[in-house]
Amino acid sequence: MSNSISTELILVKELINKGKFEEALQHIKDIEQKENLSPEETLRTLKYKGRSYSHLGQFENALKITENLFQKSQDLKMPFFSLDALLSREGIFYSQQRFEEFFKTLKQHETLFESISREDSSEFQEREAGLLLWKAGREFHKGNLNLALDYQEKSLTLFEQVDPHSIYIPSILGTGRSYVYTSKGELDLALECDEKALSLIPEGEYFILILLKTQVYRNMGMIFHQKGDLNRALEYYKRVLELQKKAENPMGMWMNASYSNIIAVLLSKKNFNQAQNYLQQLKQFNEKYENKFGYLAYQIARASILKSSHRVRDLVKAEKILKKIVEENLGDISLSLVAPRALIDLCDLYLRKFRLTNQMEILDDMHPLIDLLQRDARYSNSYSQLALAKLFQAKLALLQINMVEARKLLTEAQKIADEHDLQLLAGAISREHDRLLEELKLWGSFKKTQTSVADRLKLASIDDVMERLQGRGAIDNLELVYEESILLLIMDSSGMPYFNHSFVSDWDIDGIFSAFMSAFNTFSSELFSKSIDRVKIGENTILINSVEPFLVCYVIKGQSYPASKKLIRFSEAIRENSEIWQALNNSMISSEMLELKNLSALRTVINEIFT
Repeated sequence: MSNSISTELILVKELINKGKFEEALQHIKDIEQKENLSPEETLRTLKYKGRSYSHLGQFENALKITENLFQKSQDLKMPFFSLDALLSREGIFYSQQRFEEFFKTLKQHETLFESISREDSSEFQEREAGLLLWKAGREFHKGNLNLALDYQEKSLTLFEQVDPHSIYIPSILGTGRSYVYTSKGELDLALECDEKALSLIPEGEYFILILLKTQVYRNMGMIFHQKGDLNRALEYYKRVLELQKKAENPMGMWMNASYSNIIAVLLSKKNFNQAQNYLQQLKQFNEKYENKFGYLAYQIARASILKSSHRVRDLVKAEKILKKIVEENLGDISLSLVAPRALIDLCDLYLRKFRLTNQMEILDDMHPLIDLLQRDARYSNSYSQLALAKLFQAKLALLQINMVEARKLLTEAQKIADEHDLQLLAGAISREHDRLLEELKLWGSFKKTQTSVADRLKLASIDDVMERLQGRGAIDNLELVYEESILLLIMDSSGMPYFNHSFVSDWDIDGIFSAFMSAFNTFSSELFSKSIDRVKIGENTILINSVEPFLVCYVIKGQSYPASKKLIRFSEAIRENSEIWQALNNSMISSEMLELKNLSALRTVINEIFT
């Protein structure tokens, strides 16, 4: 590469990082007119050209250029530039929510990257950083939040080393890590990422710069809405809308979402006149840029305003609108951002009717809606929504005094949250389950005395779950209070024990162990068949985890959530340790209890996890 061309290409890269894309394209045009460009100069010029068009939002041009880049780099056997082409295509497909094409391209990207010999160079590390960026995007889309964070951290570190002014850095912070932390409920960490991202986004009104800022501001609005700071939420949502209006091409579905968000905050502030004003603006916007998504966003916002009314006539209108949306549009994949909102608002409306009428059959009408909400959540990999829907379903079962079903659903909700790295939500659900166990007798008395709906609703605290489903109500940080360990048991589902270990030296093991066995034999068929993960007997809680064909039980006093994490670790450890697993299976055959003194591997595992 000649010195003059190398200098010009460095300048082009700097202009892109500063957000001066049209100026970069002018320099690229000058470079392309030069004679005798080397293969590397030609490919690098195509790379920056495609990236500039992509950042300007001219995706069709960008895709044509990156396809040309890919083919030429393959012909010239210069795979680094093939990786650049795939990286740009992934960014375009992801931003347009063309996920099938995104996943296909990422798979091709990974295969090509793995075929290249690893080297200690900035060129290699820059390509690795790009691949890690979109691997994080894939894991976030799939709901694997901790893995997404891990990839983002590695990508960020590499970009900061090899290209510290890269526009990918604020993108990783503001539309990557911030979104993951928000999904996990870790709102303060999300805000830190957003604020740092804003300080790094270049000034300008080009597509990618507006897109980055709107994504950051939108997330900050969501965070403050959850925190209950409605004024700041409104401030950031309005900033999003003003930026979107500056874009050359209206950001259709995103502008509809901005109007909807502003209306939601105004309704929370009980500012109905302004909400009506923005509803009219939303209507006018959709009359100008007509599309189905916008029409439905308008109808849902209209229904939200109607259902905030105290007039029966308005509530009936809202219900009619929401029912029609659900019936006609839930199966449309392209409307996955709309359908859940309609379902949640309809459930909220039914709850209001339930309060007014005390008619229990209204709760039955809500169960199919929650089933549909869960179906949508599974399809879109929205596991926080799925866990919250399960939690809401558990609350409905409580209102109907169906204790076993409520506990089963709480167990399922916590498992979903745990499996998808939603620790704050999992902890909150666990606290709900613990509270229910403490109040079982009270709930049982409601069934006999026909206690009022108002008292049931208050005890079930169902409004808290509805607020979270509607994007309001932050989850409190879990204050861990470590449990008092009492007993560890391994048995089969019939209650036949194969191992027990007491953590309390002065315990009357024989008497209390017999009492627990009696309780297990009484409840096991009902509880284990319903997949319930805990039982409360007196002051003690028994946590249960299945490791087929065994049940591992941990008896504690105190908070269940940190204890349940230990139990899961222990269950995994005994399954993965061949010596322990073989000893347990031998005990099952011989019906003899395992002795800790005869199995050092088991003693080591217990010491590492529980002490």
